[in-house]
Amino acid sequence: MPTTTHLVCAPDDLLAPAVVTEWLVSAGSEVQADVPLVRLAVAGEAQLVLTPMAGVLTEHCVAIGEPLAASDLLAMIEAEEPQFGLALLPAEDADANLGVAACRQGYGPAALRQAEPQLADAEALALCAALGLSPDEVVGTGAVLRRSDVERFVRGELRALAAIRSLVRGD
Repeated sequence: MPTTTHLVCAPDDLLAPAVVTEWLVSAGSEVQADVPLVRLAVAGEAQLVLTPMAGVLTEHCVAIGEPLAASDLLAMIEAEEPQFGLALLPAEDADANLGVAACRQGYGPAALRQAEPQLADAEALALCAALGLSPDEVVGTGAVLRRSDVERFVRGELRALAAIRSLVRGD
């Protein structure tokens, strides 16, 4: 069965900055769905984050003692994807969509794109590939794109998504 990397994020409803106090599952371990993954300290109280699905916990993205906010990336789980078979759905805008290249480079805001392709280390490229990102979407902090640059970018995107969800819900 094919596998997909799933992002495990801090709860959307964290009211105060939180700190990771304990990882309850080691990187590389198999996990079941809905088991305690990490313990956070939020406003002096402990809060558990559960695994959203079964799979292999491939990595912790936040170190013990590191602060985080709502929707921040905590960990990644490699999970098997069920086979549902092929389903073709009619789309009213199919003709327009068929003209779009399936794999575009640098489709982020033009102001953030690099004039020249940037160099990236192997870990950054692997994480981009696992998350379905083009390295050109991520602006590095140095001459070479690092894994930490990709993680920072993903955290920012998750924060923006949480803000959009909040606006849509009228929070």
